[in-house]
Amino acid sequence: MHLVIDGYNLIRRSPVFRAAEAEDLEMGRQVLIEYLEIYRCLKRRLEAKQIKITVVFDGERSFHLSTQKERVKGINVVYSGLGEKADDVIKRMVQRDPNLVVVTSDREIVNFAERCQAVSIEAEEFLAKLEMAYYMDLKGAEEEEYAERHIAPSKKGPSFRLSKRKKKKQRILKKL
Repeated sequence: MHLVIDGYNLIRRSPVFRAAEAEDLEMGRQVLIEYLEIYRCLKRRLEAKQIKITVVFDGERSFHLSTQKERVKGINVVYSGLGEKADDVIKRMVQRDPNLVVVTSDREIVNFAERCQAVSIEAEEFLAKLEMAYYMDLKGAEEEEYAERHIAPSKKGPSFRLSKRKKKKQRILKKL
């Protein structure tokens, strides 16, 4: 699975990341990357799942003419080039590979991803998973505890059918 995250969109949805960003823009990015590293390592350790994570940040006011890429703590970090927004970079990535999972609350990107048959997840949904991973890392969670938290609830209420898109999104959310 490959997650593509709209970096500043996610930072501005979390009180923890927002507070770090208020001190220094670079610090906000670093805290987000630390949380993502913990999440990635926890998934690999407890579920034996390899997750590739790419975070895209706006670099439109930077002095770099083209897109800048680096790898920090196992996370791919991309800065858009001069005059380009992170949204444009994410859209290009989705066009190249519609099997990506896009994490953002930006309606324009969500609609674009759906048109390209890619799955998008709201930033708030993913933040809950990041916070849980951080908490479990602090407390030293074991496999049994993690498995207990992710047991699917029994079905209740009237039955109904979900659309193919919603079924696909639910499958992806279960994997996260």
